[in-house]
Amino acid sequence: MPLMYKIEWMKLKRQRLWIIMLFVPLVGCSLGAFNFSSSYDLLMKTGTNQWYQLWTQVTFFYALFLFPILSGIYASFICRVDHLDGGWKQLLALPVSRKKVYIAKLGILMTMILITQIILVLIYLSIGNLIGLSDSLPLSFIVLAMFNGWLASLPLASIQLWLSLRTKSFGIPLGLNIFFSFSSLAAMILKINFIYPWAQPSLAMAAPTEKGITSYPLFFCVVFITFLITFLLGCKNFTNRDIYS
Repeated sequence: MPLMYKIEWMKLKRQRLWIIMLFVPLVGCSLGAFNFSSSYDLLMKTGTNQWYQLWTQVTFFYALFLFPILSGIYASFICRVDHLDGGWKQLLALPVSRKKVYIAKLGILMTMILITQIILVLIYLSIGNLIGLSDSLPLSFIVLAMFNGWLASLPLASIQLWLSLRTKSFGIPLGLNIFFSFSSLAAMILKINFIYPWAQPSLAMAAPTEKGITSYPLFFCVVFITFLITFLLGCKNFTNRDIYS
């Protein structure tokens, strides 16, 4: 398993994904900071901690829209090399089970998402200090929210990997992820965001001032059950497919 993980990681070295890893969290934090600064008086009427309000604005743009799309882009890049020039035939000719290949790819995807989450927090803290927030920093909450968002992305990552494995096209998975990401607003209105994979990371990263998760044990039970179902289906489909060109 570690060998397959290393092989998958090596494939991504020339993809320059670090640019996307930096750019997307920067965009999310910048949009959130702009919204926070332009609506400062209105947002601070409740007397809430400045850091919480900034986090709320950042996660509205990042966690609800950019993050699901970004993780879909990662999944597409992870499978892109294999879809080109008979890559699947070379990969599946190795004396390694398809199940291990699938798990390695999912492990790489979750690693990339975690790195992006860490970068988000670092940029968020930098921008908060740059604009001069004076309230006490709830660092323990920020770190926990980052980790919870990562865990809540498990079902989403599993679905996106399955989509990327199924098609050579980069545009089809991307288009579907954009559609389902913006559909998170409808899921919120219908109050089904609790079970909607594209909205779950946003819920997990919500500030205490928001109407987020009422029961974390129940929420993560739903997340892990959804992940288990999507993982088993995706892995079975990958294992049973006869042809990968």
